Amino acid sequence: MIICPKCGGSSTEVNTQKPRQAAYIWRSRTCKDCGKTFSTREYTLEDLGKLINEDSNLVADQVNDIIEDLSELISNHEKH
Repeated sequence: MIICPKCGGSSTEVNTQKPRQAAYIWRSRTCKDCGKTFSTREYTLEDLGKLINEDSNLVADQVNDIIEDLSELISNHEKH
């Protein structure tokens, strides 16, 4: 079920949908309650899981880089 971002209604209709080269389908929707037009990206659970894992790996790598940089700064500061 898709919820309207304007009124919170759950009655929407699809105007257009476009499969993408990315791991999602883009859809233009209109809320039947308030008339708001908005778009959604819809992922399969498998593709969504892959994206989450990729993001988690990127974040872990960034945290490790920051820790290494801080360790080097502390080490250099202690030498002076």
